Parts: sequence; structure tokens; C-alpha cells
Amino acid sequence: MPAIAAITSLIFSLLFVPFVRWLSFRLGKVAQPRKDRWHRKPTPTLGGVGMFLAFTAALLVVTAIQGDWSRVRWPLLAGAGIMFLLGFVDDLVRLTPPTKLIVQFIAAAVVIFFGRVIDFFPWGFANVIFTFFWLVGITNAINLLDNMDGLAGGISLIAAGFLTYFFWRAGDMVQVLLCAALAGSILGFLIFNFPPAKIFMGDSGSMFLGFTLAALAVAHRPRASDVFTVLGVPTLLFLLPILDTTLVTITRLMRGQSPAQGGTDHTSHRLIAFGLTERQAVLAMYAVGILSGAAGAVLEALDYDLSLVLIPVLIIGLSLLTAYLGRMKVVSSVTASPGAITRFMVQLTYKRRLLEILLDFFLIGVSYYLAFWTWSGFQMRDVTMELFLNSLPAVLAVTYLSFAVAGVYRGVWKYVGLDDLIPFVWAVLIAVLLTAAPLLIFFDGQYKPVVFFLYGVFLFLGLTGSRISFPILDRLYGRQQIRGESVAVLIYGAADAGVIALRWLLSNPELGYRPVGFLDDDNLMWGRRIYGLSVIGGCEQAGQIIDEKSAGGIIIASPELLKNGPSETLLEVCRKKGVWVRLLRMDFELLE
Repeated sequence: MPAIAAITSLIFSLLFVPFVRWLSFRLGKVAQPRKDRWHRKPTPTLGGVGMFLAFTAALLVVTAIQGDWSRVRWPLLAGAGIMFLLGFVDDLVRLTPPTKLIVQFIAAAVVIFFGRVIDFFPWGFANVIFTFFWLVGITNAINLLDNMDGLAGGISLIAAGFLTYFFWRAGDMVQVLLCAALAGSILGFLIFNFPPAKIFMGDSGSMFLGFTLAALAVAHRPRASDVFTVLGVPTLLFLLPILDTTLVTITRLMRGQSPAQGGTDHTSHRLIAFGLTERQAVLAMYAVGILSGAAGAVLEALDYDLSLVLIPVLIIGLSLLTAYLGRMKVVSSVTASPGAITRFMVQLTYKRRLLEILLDFFLIGVSYYLAFWTWSGFQMRDVTMELFLNSLPAVLAVTYLSFAVAGVYRGVWKYVGLDDLIPFVWAVLIAVLLTAAPLLIFFDGQYKPVVFFLYGVFLFLGLTGSRISFPILDRLYGRQQIRGESVAVLIYGAADAGVIALRWLLSNPELGYRPVGFLDDDNLMWGRRIYGLSVIGGCEQAGQIIDEKSAGGIIIASPELLKNGPSETLLEVCRKKGVWVRLLRMDFELLE
């Protein structure tokens, strides 16, 4: 029956969406290109109507076939219907944000009143409040994610697919039916919405999808009863919209803008600024959605001890990528006179290093857990877990203190180099010594020295890896940016000056120079690789190398190289080949 629901919903969607597209043109409900929107041609906006009608019609047909109306999840459907109507009215007349928020809480109240809550806290009232924020938050996260052709629909389809799998494993066929019908309606719409989109889903679609998926995630009861699984599985399912919403909210507040306004500063837009095409950016986001959904499946179905390592590593990695993309300048509008909220956000994120401190919270916890997990043979027994949990607060406090004393929080990630490794080493040594000494002395052999040695190794790797992630991504970004309209150039000089020249070119892709190799008259350097580029030969081989690499120019890395070269042979070859030669000059000018 779930297969019938999915196929029926897909067929209805393929019928309804084109009709709604035609109707949107007739009614004039078409999104015109704007500076704060991504699309570049007029596009109908009522695609959500087609999805909702297909979903509803499929459920009616399947339920009529079954003949059992008592199994229908009426509260969930009522909340989804309210959210759809809210979005539909907003598509027609543009409601104010407070009005939309009130109606969203009403829809959430309908679902919660009939017992759909997240059992995370030991207090019922706290669970109700948390569920309110979950339902409304995920609804708006999907709404914000609808910023590029095919993105929100594809991510929603992936989430619906994983929810179908979870409910199927749990044997809840009623919920499987709902997820299958929802997936079919999304797939039918996505055929018309994948880049280049022929129709948009509008708020009617994004709010309907976000709320329905959030409510279904609340209905899911994981087999494992631990708190980590109860919260972790739904969080991983919606990790991408959560991270995107967090990125947009923080960066807009720091610019003095409202998080609710439209814009081209989402994760997807930043991936395009990174060098991807629109389709590549959407497919990359799909891959992240599949990866985080699979992590949720691993968390519930496989080794719980292993998931406590893999899941935080995944979240840390995606958070670092999101933070890096957040640095990219994709908008130019900044508030001239920043308000109190903007100043507060700048204080927290830059001067107080709040986000960096939060990241280190996970790094320290994962590193310490890995030490115990490795020492105990990759299996956390109850006694080992108790030792880990009892000492973790002290380890966090001591390690944070060590980081502060050693100057870890004084560095700038973009410019981390080998010299910064020394404070990292001191920070780790201080943390390990101050942590190990009292635990080994006062707890009579319960803690083993090897655990703290392993903690130091994992902590150093995590600290170094997180900090050098930005320089690595900077290099990838630079290479990606200069692959387009750029001139292939050879760098003459493979010593320190040549390295400086290469890094300068990679850091400034707007110059339009694409390094393809080094020239150097020292034949001992030939065949070596420097930051991924080979030292191909010297001046005598320049003519052949220019032809092989289709080079348009040669950059001499330093004036010092002119004293002993390049030879007239190189200059003569460049004249014959029509290749220019330029000198990179870096000097100090005295200003009186």
C-alpha cells in the first residue's frame, strides 16, 4: 500500500503541478526577477498548491481503498493543512512576519495537543515548549532553504525518504503511508522545479513541507531510548536546513539586517561563489542531506559507541565548512550605523570568539571520548563510560584554561601556519598534564596514563585540523576561482620567492592568472612539486613548456632572480611565442 500511495501521489503531482503553473500565469502569480532573489526570469510561484493537492488526493484514494478512516493521522494533517493555507495566503497577499508566526504556533498547538511531543527533557512542560520551537523552527528553516531551483524540494524528498525507512523499520505502516505519499508529491513537483525551474513551490509549499516533515520526525520513536538518539536522529535529518538557517541568521544580524528578509547569501549561493555551477551547488547540498540522513540511520541502527564518534565528527566538519562559507562576501550591503543587536553579535563572534569556543567544546569532548574508546578496545563499557562522564567537566574546564593561557584564541584561522603549531603543542601539553595529574593521583588507579596520552594526540589532531581547514579551503577556493576566464602562467623561480608568488596568485584570483608550473634553472629542483605544481624545467626548455602548458605569460618571482637570470634565451623565446614576461616586485616605500 505505501508503494501505491507513492505512485498515486506522483501521478497526481505530475497532473496538478502543470495545471497550477498554467493557472499561476493566468492569475498573475509570477515571481519577477529581483536583486535579492536568485532567479533571472519570471516564474510561477504556486507549485505548493499542486504538491498539497497531490498529497491529499493520494491519501484519500488509498484510505478509501483500505476502508479504514480511523487510522488517518488527523491532527498531523490538520496542522499541515493550516500551514499550507497560511503559506497560500502569504503567496497571494504577503502577510507580516508576526501574523505568520502566530498561525504557525496555532498549527503546532494542534499537533502537540494530541500528544506529538519530543521526549527529550524529564519534564513534560519543557518537552512541549521544545516541540513548539522544533515545529516552527524547522518549518521556517525549510522556508529559508527555498532559495534556489530544486533545493528545498530535493532536501525535503531526501528527508521524506529517510523517514519512510525509519517508520518501516519500526513497523509503523500508517506513518510509512504518509511519508510515501509526501515523497511522491515532492518528486512530481521536483521534475518541474529542478534547475532551470519552470515553477516555484512558494510559501504554500515550503511551509507545508517543513511543518509536515517536522511533525513526522516528532512522531518517529527511535528504537534506542537514550537522549542522544531521541534528539540526534531528527537533528541529523534536518542538519542542512538548520546549519543554513544558523548561517543566514548570524551573518545577517552582523550586517544589521533582518534574518526574515530575502537575499542571496545562503549556503547554496556561497557554493556558487566558491566556483560551483547552480546544478553542482544543488547536487552538493543533496549529498550533504543524504550524508546527514545516513548518519541518522547509523546512529539508530548500528553501533551506538561508534556513532558517538562519527556523528560529532560529521557535525564539526559541516559546521567548519558552513563557517568558512560564511566568511565569503556575497553581499555588499552593511548597516552604516550598526544597532545594538549587530554590535552584540560582533562582540560574541569576533571579540569573544563564542563560535570558536563552542566548536572547541565538541572537539574536547570527542577527543576525550576517543581516548577512552580506543583504550577500552573500541567498546565503551558501563564502567568506562562512568569514568569518562565523571571527569569530562574537569577536562573541559582545564583544557579551555590551557587554550586561553597558550594563546590559542589569539590566532586568525585564515592565516594559520607552522608557527601557530607551537601554541597548540603547549596548549595540549598543559591540558594533558593538569588533567592527568590529579586524576591519576587521587583516584587510585581508576584512570590510566595511556588514556591521557591518547587524549593529547586526538586533541592536537582536532585542534590543528580545525584551524588549518580555512587555509586549505582558501587554496581550493583560489584554484577554483582562477579556472575560468584566466591566463595560464609559469612562475620563474621555485625557491621561497616562487612560493610567495604562487600563494599571492592563489589568494588573489581576481588577477586572472592561473599558475600551471614552475621554471627554475636548478636541475635538482626539476620534478619536485610545490603546493601541487611541478617544477617542469629551466630556461632552455621554456619554449617546449610554453607550448605544452598553453602558457600566456611568465612571472618572475623576484627582482633578485634578474641578477643571474633569466637568460636572454628565455626572453627571446617569449618574444617569439608572443608570451609576456612580468616581474613581481614587493618592496617597502618610505613615507615621510
